[in-house]
Amino acid sequence: MRLLVVADLHGQPVAQHHLIELLGRGFEGVVLIGDLSHLGPVGVIEDLLNTVQKSNIPVLSVPGNCDPKNTDQVLEARGVNLHKKCIKLGNLTFIGLGGSNVTPFNTPLEFTEAEITEELEKLVEKAGRNFILVTHAPPFGTPADMLPDGTHIGSKSIRAFIERTQPIANCCGHVHEGRSISHLGSTLVVNPGPLSKGYAAELKVGEKTEATLIQL
Repeated sequence: MRLLVVADLHGQPVAQHHLIELLGRGFEGVVLIGDLSHLGPVGVIEDLLNTVQKSNIPVLSVPGNCDPKNTDQVLEARGVNLHKKCIKLGNLTFIGLGGSNVTPFNTPLEFTEAEITEELEKLVEKAGRNFILVTHAPPFGTPADMLPDGTHIGSKSIRAFIERTQPIANCCGHVHEGRSISHLGSTLVVNPGPLSKGYAAELKVGEKTEATLIQL
């Protein structure tokens, strides 16, 4: 399955234009990894979902830490919510957790590391093995969570979960500068970078799992 992976649109019109272009490239599914808006309003998210769903391509989404707290309700009403859920798309199983670990900025959707662990453990019980993990926050200590000065700001709980369960892939975002493809054990970690800057990624899952970064 060819998946379009995008994150961090932050409600910018240019990001929606980029998305329209990417939707014409024959992808079989779309994964939206949060920060669809910049602190709202939810109307921005509704407009974005209208754009995606007109393509008739299956879509799954989690909210980001900068999305309003009721974003998951908007996603649920559209049938695309992956936040705190386990969903099958084609022959692939996805589990998702939006928001982020605690930041200095008191954004709308943040979780303690203990809360992240608790939610992921609930989900893995439903998923079994061979699933794709979709988290807005990236795993700690990887290229996906690294700032330009070398500081890592991702979630230690997400990292520990990946190391223990070894999902097929982890699609993440949040850290704009962390655009990268890397591995944690056998897990492919993909941070596509912000679509607001024309960045995205393609994830191919089949006999072999591989990812490619896209720049528009």
